[in-house]
Amino acid sequence: MSAQTGSPTIPPAPPSSRRIDRARLNLSRFSHDPNPVWMRELRQSARLTRTPVILAVLTATMTLLMATIGGTVSLSTEPATVGVVLFHTFFSVAFFVVTLVAPAVAASTIASERAGRTWEALLLTSVGSGAIARGKFLAAFTYIGLYVVMLVPVGGLSFVFGGVTAIEVLSAFALLALFAALSVAFGLSISSTFQSPVVAVVVTLLVAFPLSILGYVILGPVLSAVAHDQWPSVPEGPPVWMPTAFARAEFGFEYFLYLVAIPLGATILPAWFFYAVTTANLGSPSDDNSSALRQWMLVSIPLVAGVATVPMVAWSTKAWTAGALGLTMTGLTLIFVTFVAAGEPLGPSRRVLVHWERIRASAIRRFLGPGVMRAATLILALGTTVLTAQTVAAHGWLVFAEPPGGSLTNALARVDSWGLYLTGFTAFCVGFMAYTRSRAKAATVPRLLLLGALILAAIGPWVVMAIAGVLTHDDASDAFAALSPTFVPFVLFDRVGRRPELVMLAAVCAVGWGVLGLGLFGAASLRARRVVREHRAALARMEAMLAAEEQGIGAETPPPSVPGTRVLNGATG
Repeated sequence: MSAQTGSPTIPPAPPSSRRIDRARLNLSRFSHDPNPVWMRELRQSARLTRTPVILAVLTATMTLLMATIGGTVSLSTEPATVGVVLFHTFFSVAFFVVTLVAPAVAASTIASERAGRTWEALLLTSVGSGAIARGKFLAAFTYIGLYVVMLVPVGGLSFVFGGVTAIEVLSAFALLALFAALSVAFGLSISSTFQSPVVAVVVTLLVAFPLSILGYVILGPVLSAVAHDQWPSVPEGPPVWMPTAFARAEFGFEYFLYLVAIPLGATILPAWFFYAVTTANLGSPSDDNSSALRQWMLVSIPLVAGVATVPMVAWSTKAWTAGALGLTMTGLTLIFVTFVAAGEPLGPSRRVLVHWERIRASAIRRFLGPGVMRAATLILALGTTVLTAQTVAAHGWLVFAEPPGGSLTNALARVDSWGLYLTGFTAFCVGFMAYTRSRAKAATVPRLLLLGALILAAIGPWVVMAIAGVLTHDDASDAFAALSPTFVPFVLFDRVGRRPELVMLAAVCAVGWGVLGLGLFGAASLRARRVVREHRAALARMEAMLAAEEQGIGAETPPPSVPGTRVLNGATG
């Protein structure tokens, strides 16, 4: 019976297994029982007196800036042009405010908990690392959202002058919110790594500042030229071109692909990665901190390869260039994923193994679990598959799009050589990472060694030839320069029409890199298995001695130390 009404209390129905009902239940929980960490952060921010002061100063500064620029420009131009200038100026400044302030705000959240000795108390609430990460994200995103909301009237001044439509202004604010979410997720991943909030903020700003400038240039003026080629109604050169494309571009498949699907994917994939890194760093070293990152790899690598293949179809006049750039994007993604996998432990901890036994985990679930060789196998198999498929697709499209002749032969040689070289060099990177990780106790040394190997392979042959004074273009110097992966884009692309033998030279070096990588991969597998086998044997001996002590036998013999425990229980992030 209900105490208030006296009517029988009906127990809530169990949640349905259907996805729509589960989503509705999660939405109900979010509205009626929000994240407790988020609520605590909001209450703390509401009590701070500096928050309204900062918002007022920022709004007044932006208003004065816009008024000054608008008044200066209006003396010599028409109102529509003034509106366009104010539009690009406001959202350019807002972009840098969001991409610099949002990571700095998020970077101090988790690190400040550890520095203030409140992190252990937060863990004792049994909220969970995932809920803590989501609460911290929502708190930082809400705080940055206050900045954006306060600046909305200032950004609307461009619409008053004319030259831009309401759809463009609203689209620009929506893109600003996406950049804010991605910046907050990036700051949280940095914050979860450090113990000091000062160090976390400094490192975040050092990384965010060049990334913001690079992103502004590439996503702005550079891609505006590409958008202008696709849609002539979109002007070439302005930094804030995507809202204009939303309003003026012709709706169709290209509209949905380039303006909706790819931007959403470019936001979701990095945000997913930052969330997986944050939860891995917040978890215990003995937890399964690898499955989330492994699932991200399983989705992101084929998706990036598929998206990188699309421009080749769109740019029919520059098909081989687009194909080579797509292969380069996939190769860089695989190298980045290899650096991430260097943080894997040699094998799953005992706690993870027991959990797998209890839930009767499948072979796929176990393969996606902790273990550097599991990660290396996944990257090697998936990377080889996507690079081969992308090369075959580029080859087939060139045969279909290009007219027969010498230009087609040269284009096929360029794309095929680059795809083969990237496949072999990726195999070397994966094998080198696995070998160095199998001989180290932490992820720092393998990552530094891999970075050094990449730099040495890229510029080492050129430096040696320059020092020896043989930097020419004869057969001997080309044979030595072909050891560098930069040989294909810098030498072969330019001279393949005059010297077809360079294709065979690049193929031989690519096979050599691949064979070396597979050899290192095999050596790493043997060593990792030996370390794991010794670790489990030591655990078995310790259990036997503890069992004997319980029976009163060998009570004075201390249990042996277990070698390799730190290696097997190392953190993933």
